[in-house]
Amino acid sequence: MPVPASTTVPARPVVVVFGLGGTIAMTASQAGGVVPALSVEQLVAVVPGLADIAVTVEVDDFRRVPGASLTFDDLGALSEAIDQRLAAGVTGVVVTQGTDTIEETAYLLDLAHTRQQPVVVTGAMRNATLAGADGPANLLAAVQVAASPQACGLGTLVVFADEIHAASRVRKTHSTSGFAFRSPNGGPLGYVVEGRARVLSRLAHHATIPPPTGTHSVEVGLVTLVLGDTGVLLDGLGDRLDGLVVAGFGVGHVPGCVVGKL
Repeated sequence: MPVPASTTVPARPVVVVFGLGGTIAMTASQAGGVVPALSVEQLVAVVPGLADIAVTVEVDDFRRVPGASLTFDDLGALSEAIDQRLAAGVTGVVVTQGTDTIEETAYLLDLAHTRQQPVVVTGAMRNATLAGADGPANLLAAVQVAASPQACGLGTLVVFADEIHAASRVRKTHSTSGFAFRSPNGGPLGYVVEGRARVLSRLAHHATIPPPTGTHSVEVGLVTLVLGDTGVLLDGLGDRLDGLVVAGFGVGHVPGCVVGKL
């Protein structure tokens, strides 16, 4: 059947991979240990099977830092760069970074992501110098999800160990396991099976917020209360912070002696 003149034949999918560094980009240093020295182009080049799938992969070596060293400024700039590429019509985006802050990065990007194309965050628990390094497999699965129509409209996702997680649910639950990422409230949205994204459930709602206005940065603290806490860590914070998050017990309970300090 001939294609109507008004119909556009889908082109080969284009996925842009933004590299931020982290374990997935780490290799041995001369001083001992490992550092995030590999470019995202180098990461992509050594992924088995990636060149064989029908996806055009473009790269952006955005940052090369450990996950714990990323800042809000880094992620704000990343969010803008991603939106520009999505607005230009790419099929999807992949972000590679350190696992220490994957759940934070994914959630922040998700709050700002209002387009239909998928944004997928991934990384590695084992660096390239170790036996069983998981970076190549995770990157391949992430690209496959980002290129899949199944992932459209799901917002920002975390793809790890062939599981597809919603950014608003996913948590890092282990310090060293290759299956560190879990979604306690609802489970994964789907899986990567034989190179294809299989989405089994979708979120009923995707919350977004307007981008911040102005360039004024704020300082927000986090205090976690513990058994027997007298609130000593709260003393003097009022004059030093713009905002404070208090992680209490249960549904926000705090010791009675702390109430007056909040």
